[in-house]
Order: sequence, then C-alpha cells, then structure tokens
Amino acid sequence: MSVSVFRMHPDDLYKKMKYLNYLKENNQLNFLDFVKSKYNINIEVYYDIINGIDEYKLKNLIYFFNLRLFKIDKKIDYTNNETLLSFNDKIKNFINNDIVNSIIIMNMIQHYIYPMK
Repeated sequence: MSVSVFRMHPDDLYKKMKYLNYLKENNQLNFLDFVKSKYNINIEVYYDIINGIDEYKLKNLIYFFNLRLFKIDKKIDYTNNETLLSFNDKIKNFINNDIVNSIIIMNMIQHYIYPMK
C-alpha cells in the first residue's frame, strides 16, 4: 500500500479535468516550477486549472486558500483586482521553494476544483 501526500495524484487529476474539459493551457505561471525540477511530479495540470479560472475569480481562490490556511496560522494577502501574474507572484512568495507549502497549495487547488470527502 503506497501512501501519498496528495488528495489525488496529479496524473489522476489531469485525467478527470481533461474528461470534464476544464483545462486551459497557458505558460504564464511558474509558482511550482521548482517542484517539477526537483521531483517527478506533473505540475502542468495545476497551471492549466488556474488558467481555466477567470481572472476576476482569482481573489475567490485566494480567499478559499486563506480559509484553509487559517487552521495552520498562515495567510496570503490579496486584492480585489488579482491578475494571473499577481496571483502567480503571491503564490510563489507563499511557497518560497518549500516543498511542504507547495504540497499544501497543490492540494488546495485540487480541493477547490474537485472537492472530495
């Protein structure tokens, strides 16, 4: 039995999101690039999910993150006018090349887009 730190493996998430036609490719994001360079994890699915979210909804995504981060006494500051690039910078600053923070963000993106029990 293998144990994973992910709510759902990124490859399985990709298959589900592709089936639901929810992925939108765009190469402007890079907040998880260090994970890809250091570990063998498909991070493109997370970028494609974020790209599928309208820019005016990015503040809602960060608000969703903050609701969960409150439990571990962390927070991501945001404004009402988030752009894709400002979102990328804020998440990149939060992660700060820390694998634990990146796993937290990846799991929250999964939970936001595909809630599971």
